[in-house]
Amino acid sequence: MATERPRFKMTILDGGRCPKRQTEGAIGYDVSARAVVCPFNMDAKQPDLRATLFDFQSIPEDLSIAQYVEWQDATVDHPRRLVYRLEPGKRVLVGIGFFIAMEFPWYYWVSPRSGLASKFGITVANSPGTIDPDYRGEAGVSLLHCGEKPFYFGHGDRIAQIIFNKAGIPEFELVDKEFLSTTARGAGGFGSTGI
Repeated sequence: MATERPRFKMTILDGGRCPKRQTEGAIGYDVSARAVVCPFNMDAKQPDLRATLFDFQSIPEDLSIAQYVEWQDATVDHPRRLVYRLEPGKRVLVGIGFFIAMEFPWYYWVSPRSGLASKFGITVANSPGTIDPDYRGEAGVSLLHCGEKPFYFGHGDRIAQIIFNKAGIPEFELVDKEFLSTTARGAGGFGSTGI
């Protein structure tokens, strides 16, 4: 039985790309790098965006960021371009280029791409990052490099995936512990059932 898909309104930012499923059977939508952004400050001219640290178009004046920017030679897939060098053990916040309005209780998770994780050690630091339905800003991906060699990424590279879900929103009834149902597992956790 086919289920009707929800329709969400989306605005693509300059330099952004629409999230895309790579196959008909995929549930994740790949998202692309628009800019390296600041986790602390908003843009003075565009207060609904985080301050851009590196836009992949020019070498930043800020030397603390410029040291991670370099030219990558032309390949079959890309002409010569500016890229960001993510060093092992470091993380960086990357804006993914769109605003979206989801109906409550829909939300999405930002998760790693399996190929980047298995081949290069690139993951999402707060995976899964939860984007709530009332958020109207650009989501950022906190890329974390767990590999051994520098990882290079450029504008438009697919750096993570988003997965849409519908949340259950419960109400709580406060009771004493003896009124909670019991289970065979009880309080066992953190690997108590074995590996």
